[in-house]
Amino acid sequence: MQEQNSTNAHLTLTEAANIAPGRPSANCIWRWCRRGVKSRTGERIRLQHVRMGGMIYTTAQWLEEFGRTLADADAKYFDLYQAAAAAASAGPARRRCGRHTPRQLERRQHLEEVGRRLDEAGIR
Repeated sequence: MQEQNSTNAHLTLTEAANIAPGRPSANCIWRWCRRGVKSRTGERIRLQHVRMGGMIYTTAQWLEEFGRTLADADAKYFDLYQAAAAAASAGPARRRCGRHTPRQLERRQHLEEVGRRLDEAGIR
């Protein structure tokens, strides 16, 4: 009989709750699988899982990846926020408040990129 790697073994949600940092409830783990967690960037991160019959399973590796992905998304937000604060303090304020949220910066960058593409295509 082959021995399964402990990080790849399927865990019930109760077992996953027992090994997760902070000891969340099994219901919380279920929410992470089904609804996910909204990161600070607005991105929804879900815990990878499988459903077999009426049971939902995850693995320790998927739990670790979920936490890492959520932390990376939050770090991206804080990096953008710091860049926005630095840009606001470096130059003259265009608006009364002079600060932009990371989401506003991402939107502005996206619109500038779309404008460049339209110019290159000769549409605008």
